[in-house]
Amino acid sequence: MNDIRLEAVRRNVTGSNANKKLRREELVPGVLYQRDEDNVNLSIVAKDFDKVINEAGTSAIITLDIEGEEKKVLIRDYQRHPFKNMFVHADFLGVNMDETLRVSVPIVLLNRDDIHLQPSILIQSLAELDIECLPGDIPSQVEIDVQDMQYGDTITVDDLDITKDEKITIHNDLEETIASLQEPKEEEDLDEEVEDVDAADVEVIGEEDDDEDEVEEE
Repeated sequence: MNDIRLEAVRRNVTGSNANKKLRREELVPGVLYQRDEDNVNLSIVAKDFDKVINEAGTSAIITLDIEGEEKKVLIRDYQRHPFKNMFVHADFLGVNMDETLRVSVPIVLLNRDDIHLQPSILIQSLAELDIECLPGDIPSQVEIDVQDMQYGDTITVDDLDITKDEKITIHNDLEETIASLQEPKEEEDLDEEVEDVDAADVEVIGEEDDDEDEVEEE
């Protein structure tokens, strides 16, 4: 497992005004939550946090370096601004590497754009897997190849390789559907018979009384 690191600085001033100032300085306000310890208010460089989010997501253990003090943590949650390109807040959860954690990890369908059987419709019904294991055994994602699926094929949780890992407990139903491949339905014939209509009964737009369009001459 790669050691993903993120530097953070303690912050003593909190509140909405202080947080707005941090964001203007391209910093992200955050909080570290730890069992049996006080919460720690932090600030993180936004571009560094964005890089870690793209690499680790919310399921990988990262090393949070708080002014030289290292903590193993999960990114428990984060918020983005609804229309501005910025992070609003980040929550970190301190972890004990000797205690199991229950987390959700993303399910990735490999080769979903290269399915051999075409045309076809791939439906993903389950995006995350609910697992429990030691922090060091948490996978960044769970993968399964869908390239060779046929019409009517269904992939369930039991089809994942992770279900055979004795170090990991799966909390999903093993028969739960992850993805299925369907054949596109033919479009209904839109060329239905049109009932004959007498041309005299059809209103022609623009044919008003000629008298209304004529200009009287003096």
